[in-house]
Amino acid sequence: DMTVEEAREFFDAIPMIARKLQTLMDVGLSYIRLGQSSTTLSGGEAQRVKLATELSKRDTGKTLYILDEPTTGLHFADIKQLLEVLHRLRDQGNTIVVIEHNLDVIKTAD
Repeated sequence: DMTVEEAREFFDAIPMIARKLQTLMDVGLSYIRLGQSSTTLSGGEAQRVKLATELSKRDTGKTLYILDEPTTGLHFADIKQLLEVLHRLRDQGNTIVVIEHNLDVIKTAD
């Protein structure tokens, strides 16, 4: 019943697993429990799981990401972390469309 963060430490010696867990942490999901039912996730959390899945794939720089209020339920520190990930995707040449009401997210739009 480990969190993603605890599992990341536990699997540190296995790079393939550690990278996937780190990707979940990068999108602000360090608190999610391994094996947690997807039906218990908020819409924003589910989107971030999908985003983490995409981030763990080989990047082509030609992907369109559409996110609907991905910051729902996030702490301010997690929002900052998510924005860093989105900016990294943008800097790699991808396109990101975000539907959001959070002013901190809106301010970073270009």
